[in-house]
Amino acid sequence: MNGGTVFALTRILVPTNLGEPSRAAIQYGVAFAGRFGAKLLLLHVLDAKKLDAALETERVLEVLSEDTAGPAANEPSALEVARNAARHDLARLLAPEDERAVQAEYLLRGSGIGGAADAIVACARELRVELVIMGKHHLGFVEHMLAGSVAEKVVRHAPCAVLIVQNPEQAAVGAEPRQATTAH
Repeated sequence: MNGGTVFALTRILVPTNLGEPSRAAIQYGVAFAGRFGAKLLLLHVLDAKKLDAALETERVLEVLSEDTAGPAANEPSALEVARNAARHDLARLLAPEDERAVQAEYLLRGSGIGGAADAIVACARELRVELVIMGKHHLGFVEHMLAGSVAEKVVRHAPCAVLIVQNPEQAAVGAEPRQATTAH
């Protein structure tokens, strides 16, 4: 690139709902992070009640595990509890070698009134990510008309580039089977 800006990625955000389309996006995230030496941030957005329950469960488990190991010096901080809860939910999505190679960080966020898309955009803005990679989830016509898709909302409002990844299994579902033809 003659005199142009060098393209670099240092932080890549991959939101996941733990479903199959998200797994395809995670594979792309690992590949991009590895190629650019970027940090991979995996984000799971939960509604506020589920997030509170997940954090409270993690806090209780940490306090109980410290009690069995001996007297606890300190109760875990809210940040430690949140990181550990996120790791518990999301670490199984990456192979240990990929986790180390891409400096994976796991995040849990609560969705507010604006829903998951607003939480994803806010996280991207707050963490100053350069790329969001999302899986494409297929909605029925009614759901799409009522709510639109999370991916569409993120594309419209994200402060950075957004890559939408088609789940290979879903792509094959809509494809027409080809008829084999034989010459006589």
